[in-house]
Amino acid sequence: MPRNGDGSSDNAIETGNNIIHGAGEEPTTRVARADKTAPLPEHEEGQAIKGLNASGGPSQGLAQGPEAGQGGGSMHATLLKLPRTLNSFTKPLSPSNCQRYLPTSAIVLQPRNTMSTNPSSSSSNISASKSSVDTSLQGSPTGAAATFAAQHSSEHPLKLYGGWFCPFVQRVWITLAEKDIPHQYIEINPYHKAPEFLALNPRGLVPTLAVPTVTDAKTGKVKEVKPLYESLVLCEYLDEAFPNNGERLLPQSDPYERARCRLWIDHISSRIVPSFYRFIQHTPDKPYSLEEIREEFLGHLKTFAKEMLDSPESRSGPFFLGERFSLVDIMLVPWAKRLFLIDHYKSGGVGIPAEGHRGEDEKVWKRWEEWYDAVTERESVKKTWSEDEQYVGAYKRYAEDTTQSAVGKATRSGRSLP
Repeated sequence: MPRNGDGSSDNAIETGNNIIHGAGEEPTTRVARADKTAPLPEHEEGQAIKGLNASGGPSQGLAQGPEAGQGGGSMHATLLKLPRTLNSFTKPLSPSNCQRYLPTSAIVLQPRNTMSTNPSSSSSNISASKSSVDTSLQGSPTGAAATFAAQHSSEHPLKLYGGWFCPFVQRVWITLAEKDIPHQYIEINPYHKAPEFLALNPRGLVPTLAVPTVTDAKTGKVKEVKPLYESLVLCEYLDEAFPNNGERLLPQSDPYERARCRLWIDHISSRIVPSFYRFIQHTPDKPYSLEEIREEFLGHLKTFAKEMLDSPESRSGPFFLGERFSLVDIMLVPWAKRLFLIDHYKSGGVGIPAEGHRGEDEKVWKRWEEWYDAVTERESVKKTWSEDEQYVGAYKRYAEDTTQSAVGKATRSGRSLP
């Protein structure tokens, strides 16, 4: 995770009207950028939950609230529900036929103004706004995701702690849905880092999986729980730990194909995902233009699509491994689902050329669209997705590049992650 000059961790979270994303990140590699070579993070969403004390006893000396010294809260902070934020939309949204993502005119946000209109108190209110939490953020999944979460709300020894808005969480959630693995899903309060959870995962990140490792043979009760985190690690663990639940998500009989999948998972995590954040966080004061980052992002998508077009194992489609839905698809689909946010917030949108205007890339983009249509219609993807409007509100700060999340700061500064 990012380090300050004194070596301390920079586990930033949002304040004011910002969304809480990324109190820590997954490791990454250096990526060729439009303006320079610099790293970008593949992050996990930093959140706090009421969890299990893996150490077997009470935790001491752990910060409470959004930051140490802020937010208060008891040592046993409960999972508070946040007020709904986007509850005045007229109808659900659907993908556009022109670019296959949401048109920029489809959503009109009416953000709530919590500032006082009294000029004499404006300075103190601005200060308070910067240090307070964004209680307008929708605190639980909606739509199909809400139904799926409710179906997995009962007590279960295998627990996934997550946040509805987090694409890294969605990776793991899709894997659980795809393999039909019994589990308990816990939607957590991002503003209270409960000591119990920090004992389970000191980095305070979601997705986190609480894994039962020791069970009493006589009573069947769980005696020991251990944590796992990092979305790719969790997905591979679930695939290996539950081999008989559905199909395996990585090829088992061919070591080369399994390695090839991992190479393209790395391309997604080290190229496409960081470029997505540079794209959505673009503002006019950036040292790179909107066209430069659009070209960079489309280049990474084309490279992925070209591999599917050229590889005999992928060519038949519609998924990366032909007819077989795999971990490669799962690693990218949460961001594919979020492409409509770029169409909504950035002039010119994602910018994939229309059919008939793609020149020599016609077949490449056709293969991309075949993949996109197939993965976004996958049942496991649809059932882990909240209503489109919620994501528009959640990513507004990213689009304005005012987010104070760790991934936002790292994208903004171009600093490296260890």
